[in-house]
Amino acid sequence: MTSVQRPDTGAAPERLSRPTPVILDVDTGVDDACAVLLAALHPDVELRAVTCVSGNSSVDNVVRNTLKVLDVARRPDVPVARGAARPLLEPRGDARHVHGEDGMADLGWPASRRHVDGRHAVELLRDLLGQAASGKAADRITLVPVAPLTTHPLLLRTYPGAAGGPRGRGLQSGGGGR
Repeated sequence: MTSVQRPDTGAAPERLSRPTPVILDVDTGVDDACAVLLAALHPDVELRAVTCVSGNSSVDNVVRNTLKVLDVARRPDVPVARGAARPLLEPRGDARHVHGEDGMADLGWPASRRHVDGRHAVELLRDLLGQAASGKAADRITLVPVAPLTTHPLLLRTYPGAAGGPRGRGLQSGGGGR
């Protein structure tokens, strides 16, 4: 498997501030693979964790795909947690017609040797947000869901106190045809 290398421009990128702590919530197919790579490799992003939900593919495929992408990015330090296997209100669907049977265009990438975090995605979020909330404001985490909105509502329903933990939330939405 090849790895992604940051280009050497000869000069360090100018930083206006410290990297932003981020947790991605993904349903890693070919589109979210790009988001994971960007967050894992961008110098202004401190990727703290990735949570996975069913969406483009089954949650098991999403976890496998996310681990593979982080392997390519050489980021074994980023925990990956399995979340919901189905949406909150609708029957589970997928996007095999776009993302292939495995969610990654059936590229046949080798399996990761890494293991998923033992906590459910909701528990991982609770733990990381709680740790960050007890520190300085700059340590607070921005939540970036690029998957079906399942993990964050489950977090807030299960642990309402977690609502005060994030620094902010980003939102990307798609799947208008589902």
